[in-house]
Amino acid sequence: MFKRAMSPRRQIRYYWLRLVRLRGNPFFIARGIAIGAFVGVTPTIPFHTILTIFLCAVCRANIIAAIVVNWIVSNPVTIPIEYYLSWKLGVLITGQPVSWEQVQQMLNELHSVGFVEAVETVFVKFFQVLYCLLAGGLVLAVPVGLLCYFLAVYFYFYRQKKRQERFLKSITSRKETD
Repeated sequence: MFKRAMSPRRQIRYYWLRLVRLRGNPFFIARGIAIGAFVGVTPTIPFHTILTIFLCAVCRANIIAAIVVNWIVSNPVTIPIEYYLSWKLGVLITGQPVSWEQVQQMLNELHSVGFVEAVETVFVKFFQVLYCLLAGGLVLAVPVGLLCYFLAVYFYFYRQKKRQERFLKSITSRKETD
C-alpha cells in the first residue's frame, strides 16, 4: 500500500541511469544537460523547474535531461555549498558589503521597529542580498554549464560510436554464420 522511500544513494543512481540511457541527438541531449546544470547551480530554488523548462524550450534542448541533471546538481547536500559560493562570489563581483553579521543584525532590528520600517528594511536589504547571490550564481553557473555541455557531447558521441560498433559486429558475425 505504501511505497518505500528510496535511499539517497539509490535515488542518485536511478536518476544517473535515466540520464545515461537517454537516446537521441548528442547535441540536443547535451544542451539539456548544460541547461540543467546551469539552472541547478544558480540560487533560484523556487523557480528551478520553471526556468529549466523555459530555457529548454528557447534553446531546443532535451527537457528530461535538463530536469534530471537539475535534480542531481541541486540537492540538499549541494545547495548550501552553492549558495555560499554564490554569495562570496557576488560580494566580490558587486562590491556590495553584505556579510552574515549584517543579515543577523537586520533580523535583530526587525524585532524592535514598527511594521512599516521592518518592511522597508527587508525590502532594501533583501534585494541587496539577492543581487549579490544572483551575480555570484551566474558567474558560478556559466563554467559549470559549459563544462557539462562539452562532457555530455563527448560522452554521448562515444556511447553512440560504441553502440554502432556493436551493431556492426553483430551483423558481421551473423553473415559469417550464414
